[in-house]
Amino acid sequence: MEACMVPHTLRQLTARDINQTLSFYRPPKITSFNLRIPRYVRGPEIDRWIEFIVSRNVEKLTLVFNNQTYSFPDSFYLSSSFAQLCIHYPSKVAGCTVSWKYLRKLTLWDCNLCEEESIQNILSGSPILETLKLKYCRGPQRLDLSKPRSLRRLVIYFGAGPTEIVAPHLQYLSLRTFNERTCTLVDVSSLAEAKIHIAVDNYGPPLKLDFLQTMVLKLLAKLHNVKRLTFTGTVLQILSLVELRGVPFPTFKVQTLTVETGFTRSVIPGLGRLLQNSPELEKLTAQATTRLVGIPERDLDSYMDSEGLNPDRCGRSKYEAFPTLFEFVSVISCKDATWRLMASFMEMVMRNVKTLETLVVGLECIKPKGSDARWFEELLQMLQLLSNNNNVSIVLKR
Repeated sequence: MEACMVPHTLRQLTARDINQTLSFYRPPKITSFNLRIPRYVRGPEIDRWIEFIVSRNVEKLTLVFNNQTYSFPDSFYLSSSFAQLCIHYPSKVAGCTVSWKYLRKLTLWDCNLCEEESIQNILSGSPILETLKLKYCRGPQRLDLSKPRSLRRLVIYFGAGPTEIVAPHLQYLSLRTFNERTCTLVDVSSLAEAKIHIAVDNYGPPLKLDFLQTMVLKLLAKLHNVKRLTFTGTVLQILSLVELRGVPFPTFKVQTLTVETGFTRSVIPGLGRLLQNSPELEKLTAQATTRLVGIPERDLDSYMDSEGLNPDRCGRSKYEAFPTLFEFVSVISCKDATWRLMASFMEMVMRNVKTLETLVVGLECIKPKGSDARWFEELLQMLQLLSNNNNVSIVLKR
């Protein structure tokens, strides 16, 4: 029987036709291979597919297991052809020797890494690994990335762990964690860029705001030398509590700062102090958003009351020009209210910076009723008056 006429590079291969492919199509090499494995497929058949993948020297591989527990055969961990690897859902990864000599990018989704040897086997067997992404993974509690020295990018996306990160050679870190998870940066001395987001569960137990302040301050202490920083609204809210309580936090060497937040009352004190503590800041990008919902203001007010903090005495009353989180959605639907909000925000920024050269304001979520191109042009002209007075270039992005 003649072989099927199939493109030399398989971009997408479904489980339904893989057995036919195994029978009729046997090129010496497949560059890219994406496979979603149905839950009804059993281990022996999956082993056969894995053997096929390994035998064809696949370079870019994505494997998705639909709620299926599966342990890879040893041959999978000895394939030296992998350059990019993405794995979803297996119950256990790398419980044996690993030899991924050419692997540069590894993404693990929902994997069980609680046994410390799993991640250590991967790291020791991947000598040129550059990017590691752990998304919704369980463990390890301590992530030691001292080896390999080639690792430059780390993404931690929620999950249950790690609680400690040792990464002296890391240059880029993206950390998204839940409010109840402790995460300590032990050594990130080479870090040049970091993105920090703390997701808040507003339907769970009461938030431990003292705990969150302590954790954020420890994180910031390790990021004070980083040149490019991105924080979301929750981090700024926590910094606002720190500021209103009169607790000092570090001075930063950041040159490019990005904040993704609503321009609301609960974030402004923290953002203002962050700007004051960034004397080398050259570019600020403020991305207005309603997506990253943070700590409810009722919880912040309750905490302030429990700490005996009078709003006027701690200076919170001077931020009343800014809306609450609940009011923010209404404000940005009204043209006049948006004008006033943007003016207040720009004035706050200009008061707290000295070396700023460029201010980029993202208005993706701000679409007042009846607004048009002319309205945005008028808004830009108004902002340019502030720009001219402060020698700052202002850019609006829609």
